[in-house]
Amino acid sequence: MVSKRNKVLHGAALAMLGGFIAPMGQQAIADELGETSVRADGTSVHVMNLKDVDISVLIDDVSAITGHTFVVHPSVRGRVSVSSQTPLTNREVFQVFLSTLRVHGFTAIPSRGGVYKIVPEQSASAEAGLARPSVGGDQFETAVIRLRNFDATEAAKMIKPITNPQGQLTASGESNTLIVVDYAANISRVRKVVAQIDEDQSETLTIALTNMSATEMANTVNSMKSTGRGSAGFKVTATAVESNNSLIVKGDIKDVAEVHEIVRNLDVANREDDASLKVLSLKHSEAKDIAPILEMMGQRLAEQARPGANASSVPKIAIYEPTNSLVVSASPMVLRQLERVVEELDQRRSQVLVEAIIVELSDNAARELGLEFVLSGSGSSATPFAATNFTRSTTNVLSLAGALALDSDTVGEETVSSLRSAAISSLLGSAGGLLGIGGQSSDGTIFGAIINAVDSDITSNVLSTPHLLTMDNEKASITVGQEVPITTGEALGTNNSNPFRTVERKPLGVTLEVEPQIGEGDSIKLNLRQEVSSIFDSIDGTDFITNNREINTTILADDGEIVVLGGLIQEEETLNISKVPLLGDIPGVGRLFSSEGTTKKRTNLMVFLKPTIVRDAETMQRATDQKYRYIRQEQMSASRSERAGLDVFMKEVLGVDTEE
Repeated sequence: MVSKRNKVLHGAALAMLGGFIAPMGQQAIADELGETSVRADGTSVHVMNLKDVDISVLIDDVSAITGHTFVVHPSVRGRVSVSSQTPLTNREVFQVFLSTLRVHGFTAIPSRGGVYKIVPEQSASAEAGLARPSVGGDQFETAVIRLRNFDATEAAKMIKPITNPQGQLTASGESNTLIVVDYAANISRVRKVVAQIDEDQSETLTIALTNMSATEMANTVNSMKSTGRGSAGFKVTATAVESNNSLIVKGDIKDVAEVHEIVRNLDVANREDDASLKVLSLKHSEAKDIAPILEMMGQRLAEQARPGANASSVPKIAIYEPTNSLVVSASPMVLRQLERVVEELDQRRSQVLVEAIIVELSDNAARELGLEFVLSGSGSSATPFAATNFTRSTTNVLSLAGALALDSDTVGEETVSSLRSAAISSLLGSAGGLLGIGGQSSDGTIFGAIINAVDSDITSNVLSTPHLLTMDNEKASITVGQEVPITTGEALGTNNSNPFRTVERKPLGVTLEVEPQIGEGDSIKLNLRQEVSSIFDSIDGTDFITNNREINTTILADDGEIVVLGGLIQEEETLNISKVPLLGDIPGVGRLFSSEGTTKKRTNLMVFLKPTIVRDAETMQRATDQKYRYIRQEQMSASRSERAGLDVFMKEVLGVDTEE
């Protein structure tokens, strides 16, 4: 169905300007632009015949036909003429419109929402959008063209003459791309030209070598490369393949052929002697460790190359320890393979920094309450003797009573002196609070009583962090402590003659032994032994009771991960009651005939470990700086100084200014 529109003044304006759009086809319908023909398939067609009309009229007509919205730049002015002898579809009318704009130095730039901006060509390059399949041939667009084989800067010089003077052409050397702003039709032509320029004209050739090392040959060929435009040399690149001793050469066809001939001339056998001699300097491994491996591998390689060969064909390997080098004499083929073995083995080995954290928290609490008394008659007193004395109590009421009540005239000076010494020692060794009473009555009765109350709480927090650095797959240990003499045996001769004692010195302190092995994904297998030992108490001043906490284990940890190795949480509670039988069991009164003590002991022990892989100097320096800054800060805090003594030592003795 075709809708009919009313004719407006615009048609009269077209007639006055001398231009019109004539109807064509089988059916004509009037609209704003005149008569529009509609084909049998429903397609609208137009015959354009505008003569010397204002360009704004053309823009209005095309907007009415195509339905596009145009935003016109103020400098878009002039008169145009457009004639067509055949009917045009709406799409064809729009293409004619774009061509007309281009002839007069203007262009239409597509924008959002189906809007087109009509601007002069000089302004189009700054607003052109990216290339799209729907963009017409006479519209400005931006294209990014990547070159794979040809230099973009050289390509820009070659295609500059075929681009529009009002467009833009930029070459990027880093990404080897071209950015072209031009008419769509012209960009299509530029793409075809660039595609022909950017064809790979090089050749790749693989050359198998028999006598010369592939690495040595590659270095020789690459040294003959051309360094730039106009310089002498070959435009080729050589890559060594050590696995099969081959050379891959890529470059200009002519240069590749010439290089191939040179390689063939160089890869000739040594006619004077089948054996080659070479000194292999080792950078990381020890020559004495590598030599046995090469001897075994060299013998097998020689047998494979020449079955049944005599001993003279077996490679000869000598060690020169001052420079950590190997002197190898072997056939060229065997020598090349031994070189590859050395290259794979002589790698810088990673190191592992192992840091252990040992935390021990202990809390010992003790409470004791006891009563001791003495009652005894003397002289004419008929009071019987009665006393209580408990071993847990430090004070001795019998010693105190005897020292106070007895005199030298009665028991002698020596006895009184011994009692007084015992009483003084008992008082000096006491702990807690003492409350006592004692004396002698008029009838000679001696009495005394002491109440001893003790409440003690001892808390300790022990933190130690042994750490050490070792090579991968190498054992290492660190011990910080003392050696304590422990008696292991005594012997006395006949009649106590020639007595002797055997003593063993046992190390006590913190010990860390570790053997790391770095695995895939920065995992670390650690065989380790961690021990913490100390003196707990002494026996008779010669033998000792020691505490020992030891872990022997194999763990798997990730780089920089903190893992717990083991630990112990122990809690002990001891109740000790000393009392007089029967009397101590009497409710209430029994407390006068007993002594009670309670001891609680709680221990928390945890051992943590943090392994860190050190592969380069940067990681090593970072770990060193962390430890150095810590000990430096500790020195400054202890000395309350702005400069650590370690800094002074480093500068004066080692000549290193750590403050820079």
